[in-house]
Amino acid sequence: MKPVIGINCDYEEEGRLPYSFLYRDYSEAIIGAGGIPFLLPVIKDKRDVESFLGRIDGLLLTGGNDVPSERYEEKRHAKTVCVHSDKDASDFVLLQTALEMKKPILAICYGVQLVNVVLGGSLIQDIPSEYKSSILHNDPHNKSYTHSVMVEKDSLLYSIIGSGSIETNSIHHQAIKRLGNGLKDAAHAVDSIIEAVEWADDYPFLLGVQWHPERMIENPCHASLFQALIHAS
Repeated sequence: MKPVIGINCDYEEEGRLPYSFLYRDYSEAIIGAGGIPFLLPVIKDKRDVESFLGRIDGLLLTGGNDVPSERYEEKRHAKTVCVHSDKDASDFVLLQTALEMKKPILAICYGVQLVNVVLGGSLIQDIPSEYKSSILHNDPHNKSYTHSVMVEKDSLLYSIIGSGSIETNSIHHQAIKRLGNGLKDAAHAVDSIIEAVEWADDYPFLLGVQWHPERMIENPCHASLFQALIHAS
């Protein structure tokens, strides 16, 4: 049977009826890798989360706005745009419970930042104003902008893509600052910004990337990330 992969939805309600949504690229990437996508709306009750996590095989954490800085005990930066408070609460209980149940997890952009914060890490809240960098991490004038990422050879990521470097898109203004407990740096940009993390010790599958591989699925290296999640699930 094909593995069922839960995907956390984004959530908005400002100026319209409240709604959960997911960009199609995520579900298509899971289908293309051989899995069945299962969309997860806002659910904050831990018992309900435990119940549906018991019915799925793996978890994909998607991109979105920012993790509230209060979660890592820092004053909010003027450029920080937080996810809705209901989504924040839902995503935290979802990830915490998935970790307890040792579900295979692939985390993307906001998703990897969420993983880092849940595990006790912190974030650079705005790269342009807080970090001296030789490269752009978000070019609003060029949607096809990419930069190179160096991959650690002793990492799970390297074993998946089979290369010490990868060209990635870059659509983020925040990044990992202090690594969360149990995580290790699996890849970084030339300016030393962390671009991928994974569990340092024994865990079925936990990989987070700062870029959006679902938007570069025509490249086998990026497609292989979803295939690895399906295989682990």
